Amino acid sequence: MSTRAAVRTKSRIQHKGETARERIRAWLPPAVYALVCVVLFRETLLTGATLLGVDSMALSYFARSFYTQFLHAGSFPVWNPLIFGGIPFIDGMHGDILYPPSLALAWMDAATMWGWKMALHIFLAGTFAYIWLRGIGLRRGPAFFGGLVYMLGAQHVSLTFPGGDGKLFVSALAPLVFWLAERAVRYGRIGDFAFFALGIAAIVLTSHMQLAYFCVWGVSLYFLFRVGQRWRENRQAATSARLVGMFALAGLLGVGTAAIQFFPPLDYLREWSHRTGATVEAEATDAYAYSTSWSLHPEEIVSLAVAEFVGENVTGGNTYWGRNPFKLNHEYAGFIPLVLLPLLFLRRRDPRAWFFAVLGILSLLYALGATTPVFRLFYLIPGVSLFRAPSLIIFLYGLSVATLGAMALERLLDWLAGSTTNDADARLARRTLWILAGAAGVFAILASTGVLTSIWQNVVYPGLAGTPNKVAALEQNLPNIRIGFWITAGLAAAVAATVELAARRVVGLQIVFIAIVVLAGLDLYRVSRPFVAATVEMNRGADPVLFRPDDTIAFLQARRDAGEVFRVFDLGTYLESGPAYPQNILATHGIEQLTGHHGNEIGRYRTLVGGDAALNALESDLRLLDLLNVGYVTATQRLDIPGYQEVHAGSRSVVYRNLNALPRAYVVGSYEVVQPESMVERLLAPEFDRAGTVLLEEQPAGATPQAGVSGDVTWVERSADAYTLRVTTTGPALLVVSDNYYPAWRAEVDGTAAEILRANYAFRAVAIPGAGEHTVRFHYDAGYLTAPALASAGLLLLLTAVGVAGEIGKRRSVRGSRESHGGGREGEA
Repeated sequence: MSTRAAVRTKSRIQHKGETARERIRAWLPPAVYALVCVVLFRETLLTGATLLGVDSMALSYFARSFYTQFLHAGSFPVWNPLIFGGIPFIDGMHGDILYPPSLALAWMDAATMWGWKMALHIFLAGTFAYIWLRGIGLRRGPAFFGGLVYMLGAQHVSLTFPGGDGKLFVSALAPLVFWLAERAVRYGRIGDFAFFALGIAAIVLTSHMQLAYFCVWGVSLYFLFRVGQRWRENRQAATSARLVGMFALAGLLGVGTAAIQFFPPLDYLREWSHRTGATVEAEATDAYAYSTSWSLHPEEIVSLAVAEFVGENVTGGNTYWGRNPFKLNHEYAGFIPLVLLPLLFLRRRDPRAWFFAVLGILSLLYALGATTPVFRLFYLIPGVSLFRAPSLIIFLYGLSVATLGAMALERLLDWLAGSTTNDADARLARRTLWILAGAAGVFAILASTGVLTSIWQNVVYPGLAGTPNKVAALEQNLPNIRIGFWITAGLAAAVAATVELAARRVVGLQIVFIAIVVLAGLDLYRVSRPFVAATVEMNRGADPVLFRPDDTIAFLQARRDAGEVFRVFDLGTYLESGPAYPQNILATHGIEQLTGHHGNEIGRYRTLVGGDAALNALESDLRLLDLLNVGYVTATQRLDIPGYQEVHAGSRSVVYRNLNALPRAYVVGSYEVVQPESMVERLLAPEFDRAGTVLLEEQPAGATPQAGVSGDVTWVERSADAYTLRVTTTGPALLVVSDNYYPAWRAEVDGTAAEILRANYAFRAVAIPGAGEHTVRFHYDAGYLTAPALASAGLLLLLTAVGVAGEIGKRRSVRGSRESHGGGREGEA
């Protein structure tokens, strides 16, 4: 081999070695994040323990289980008939049904899938945050630190206990969307804007519209900030206008790509959901109170630095003494990044640091809701009035803290290394960190002596004294508060001491980096992990009938399978012993419930059954159950109620048949035309004949029903979104079906389209033209979903093609540039 060939061979070997090391370094952060996730979710990932949260058990597991049954059968549901008289499946929103990871439900069961997707998105939160931080120019070490801080933040991990999967999805995707926005504004290529549009589509498809809305706020502000930076650099107004225009277009295309998840629910929310009454139709004062419910308060703000301050209702008993009714999650995003954060504002302040400091502060001001008058300004922004729980914006605070912490760590390491400035910077950093440690120590002493909590009760939260249960919670939480302040002081002192040792050349920069990463990780792990452990324990002690029917549920299933059509109501709601089957347990096993738990049910049905005070009318009038086709009631004790016959005594509850319940579908000859606002009162009037008369909002078209007409109804076939009945009448009549009226339902009488009338305030009626036997078919016409579905599919393919083509073109350009310059590697962005 010639000398020249040997040199080339040696160069290639060295290049391959460098490339291999680069790949290892590139994959090391996500590998560590994956390991951390395994430790954090070890019971679920290693032993298969379920991880259903509180809301998951109440609603989400039922919705996903219902959805999974259809996927396994090779179909897709469009109507959920099992709770609240029926709810449209897509419009009414049943979780992340169109979010791509949910496709795993086609081969996994809902309970197993739940834990895996929570762990997956914690991992993605860290990985996407790392990519984002690398994308804005940070070195691998600080970016790894920021990703670890973001993924372990309690604002994410603690969502396992309440079951906030949709919230977690958006917060995990947020740094990815920020990174895509950064690429778009930096390079201005069409392909980059296409990928950004796909990022927007992804957060909308999570189905958590409120957090998607907040994410769009944050990324829009960041994009405008970066455009402003570029304009100051080159003063090219045309370029800036082009970027803003493309950003707006990309946002619209992103929403269009998620059209199937966005537009039908939006229309439903505005016109049909019970939330309409609490928002757009409510009095101004009530609407504002609704929108500011579940805000953060000053106590929660302190808990952002001292995690134990406000307490919670999950791991340590009822230690939450804040101003909300209870607390099942935490907003803690870490103390170590807060300690480092001031270093960004000591010298040569980075404009990005100012941006994320302002974004974090704005997020906290919004999260405080009505606690400050600033929310009045936020409330003027279109869309804000449709939501509640301002505290949900906290993920933008968490992303800001992680970003600022990573930037501050990089600056600190540079100062200690003396690579950018002289020793004066390192001295200033050391002094600042010791001052913070000293201040933390002073607060720890004040907390230990009781001075801090005494001042808080008398000055900040004087109303606490009027709530004995909260006073008791504070007393129970005092030991935790003292420990928390000392932990905070210890963390601040540890960071200051490590930096001091490095400045004195006792330890190297690698030790400083490792120490800060380990301290931040352990601090966040100690706050976040108990929520995962508590969720696992809650699942171990969960009601077994959530997954397996007991003898009572089996009895009701047998009646259903025998062809009976009925709803069930648990009378235990009004008994001291409580309900036998709370929330959606019966519906999970295919039994139609009178109510249940959803939060976005059709407003008229909710009003009919009593609104928030579930079925309050029943306390004085059980006949409402007759109208609502409640064929069976359950109770945890034996009852003696006229008109109810005991038919089953199980190990858990007693079942009574309602002998006076109206069939789900029945024939009447008499009707009254009543205005909607008076209809409920008329239905509940003692003299109203509910079995023989139906209330309508308008005169029926065609043949006029005749008083005294009778008839029989037989169910021929029945599924979730279609059913056929055989109706025999003695003359023109009305067929009344006690299922929710919704405009997507269509009816045919003897093969001819028939108008569905809104009956008895919330239900359906169809005119039967005359005597004899008739076939009546109802089906849910999902045609209105075709246009948004096609728009979503078409834009998804288009944007993907444009983005991929742009990426291929970029790589070819880079390869050509390398070849024209004789090889070499592309530098980091």
